[in-house]
Amino acid sequence: MLTNLTNFRASTAGNTGVMFALVLVPLLLGVGAAVDYVRLSDRQTELSAALDGAALAAATAKDANEADRISIARDYFAKNVTGSGRAPELSVEMSGNSVMATAKEDVPTILMQLGGIPTMTAKATSEVMLPSAGKAEVALVLDYSGSMSESGKYVRMAAAAKDMVTRLATATEHGNLKVGLVPFSAMVRTSMPSAMVTQAAAGETWNGCTQDRAYPNNTGVASPSGGADSKWGYFDNTSENKGAYDCNAYAAKSLDILPLTDDFVKVGKKLDAMRPLGNTNIALGAEFGWNLLDDAAPYAQAVPYNDKETRKYLVLLTDGVQTSKEWGPGKSRTIEHGQKNLVTLCTGMRAKGITVFTIAYDVTDKQVTTLLKSCAPGKYFEPDVGGNSINLVFSEITAQISNELVRLVR
Repeated sequence: MLTNLTNFRASTAGNTGVMFALVLVPLLLGVGAAVDYVRLSDRQTELSAALDGAALAAATAKDANEADRISIARDYFAKNVTGSGRAPELSVEMSGNSVMATAKEDVPTILMQLGGIPTMTAKATSEVMLPSAGKAEVALVLDYSGSMSESGKYVRMAAAAKDMVTRLATATEHGNLKVGLVPFSAMVRTSMPSAMVTQAAAGETWNGCTQDRAYPNNTGVASPSGGADSKWGYFDNTSENKGAYDCNAYAAKSLDILPLTDDFVKVGKKLDAMRPLGNTNIALGAEFGWNLLDDAAPYAQAVPYNDKETRKYLVLLTDGVQTSKEWGPGKSRTIEHGQKNLVTLCTGMRAKGITVFTIAYDVTDKQVTTLLKSCAPGKYFEPDVGGNSINLVFSEITAQISNELVRLVR
């Protein structure tokens, strides 16, 4: 018997299992905490976007009293906050000349419950002052390539863009907001003078579609000087897109550029009418978006950059990779040039004081997301296809633009 007890005390069999069990619990709690904090952060982002939109809708409602504004905020928040199976606690009140709103929600934990923490609280706050006399020019550069027809992406995008325009129009005094649209795919269709387009095909009449200019003209907004390299590329049935889509197809899909305008009914109808078609040239869309915001030819609706009362914004959305070639150094034409040109264009716009937002809508290619992030540092968004995510992104962009117009305070 004594021998057996001695052997039992001396035995190390099972020590590893006991030690692993002792280490496993805190390890699981650590991993669980990371997972739960990510879920908490995601929920706070969702609450914040819906709350900003709610406060903005209340602040910009015309001829509304205090009770009306509070009701508008509550209704907007209820309709736009994504469902979680729980009802967030919402507080809305008027404080002087601003709408103040807070929201919080207890988010159940998954693994942190093992450590005695069953919930964590997601919180968001928003304050929006009533409209001021700020002015803005906004270019919406939207991908209408064929892939945007998948899962109804272009329908969701158009609806979110319309809501953005409506809310910005409400937030500004009449005449203080102008919005332009650049639907792009492999080409753009525009009403600029034919003298600004290189007539590459003898005997043919240019009917509106164009590709990029020769490098480096395709990375800026200098007006055509008369030389062929300074003009935009002519699109016809002899181009690189031969056999894919002709310009008449772009017209049939209503894919015409709409220059800056304060006719927001016209903007809404245009967004309703446009349909996807063709390949993707993101850089070309950005190039023409910048041209809309520039006061020189081919468009002249924008104010000069030194107009201190007006802020300029460009919102660029795409759902895929650059599939169209662009001109680059050495008169070579490659897809890679298009990618580099996009970054150069974004850098140039920001240098001119234009605020650039980029949206990677259902993009899985890391090279594209990296490009779009570099185009708009700190103003890059990556919404999912399903649910309300694209609406939340446009709502957040609306709130950021309105920071200058109605002084949104975080």
